[in-house]
Amino acid sequence: MLTFYRFCRAAVLIGLLLTIAVVVPRKILDNRGLERVERLREDLAALEETNARIHRENRSLSGEIKAFHSSTQYLEKVARDELGMVGPNDIIYQFPDERPSDRRDDE
Repeated sequence: MLTFYRFCRAAVLIGLLLTIAVVVPRKILDNRGLERVERLREDLAALEETNARIHRENRSLSGEIKAFHSSTQYLEKVARDELGMVGPNDIIYQFPDERPSDRRDDE
């Protein structure tokens, strides 16, 4: 009885090893197996690049926030450049939009 148990155990083990030896390489070498691994690697590289870009942008924005908090001159520059604001002592010149070529002579 003991030898039959050993025989069954060995047969199951050999069957399991043969199944693994056949199934695993087929899954890896299957059309979808290696292609999927390569696609996942490309996706990972793209996500890492996006992550690095977002970290750089985050550091830049953190620096800009610090500049806003620490410098009124920077705040004034941004207000003038991006929002079109003017200071209390600034002189504003307004020019008409009409160009000489746009005028019609009524003769």
